[in-house]
Amino acid sequence: MGAYKILEYLALSPKAENLWKMIKYNSYDALSKDNLSLGEKMNYVWKTGKQEDYSVFFTNLIEDGMAESKCLLKIYTYIVQPNDLYTSSVVYSFDWLYGGQMSLVDYDGIPVSRADLFTNIIFDTLNGITIGGVGKMMFNDDISRYMGVNSIIGNSKTFTGITLKMGTLMGDAGKDESCEY
Repeated sequence: MGAYKILEYLALSPKAENLWKMIKYNSYDALSKDNLSLGEKMNYVWKTGKQEDYSVFFTNLIEDGMAESKCLLKIYTYIVQPNDLYTSSVVYSFDWLYGGQMSLVDYDGIPVSRADLFTNIIFDTLNGITIGGVGKMMFNDDISRYMGVNSIIGNSKTFTGITLKMGTLMGDAGKDESCEY
């Protein structure tokens, strides 16, 4: 359920409005467009059926959702690593893919990579924030060696993007809840 809570936070945070504009608008002037309503944002989330009409997924596998000029966001659990008897590190992957012909957006008159802007939005919005039921999100190598941002190719020729890995610690809340058998 962690990925859902993360998406919920991104949908409600004013800091993430440009992320949603990049999902909806493929044009260079995407950031100058109006903000999306919560309903519009949730309409981009794939639930079931054909994936081609959606742009946000809770899985790393997208079978039929890749058009040439479209932004895709995948949020999913990448790995859960035990740290000790009581805590584990949970690493979430944020895969951000887009068509090569739409790789730039105008940011205050300056051409900016959609990948760079996405990375900054995620850090600004989520780093250090406690996500209900998940924990405090961090981009911190002490949580997991898997943290990082890598450039990726989404398919053989028409998609590019990044994968960003960020995580949290989960485990014992420190309450003594002994039970007898």
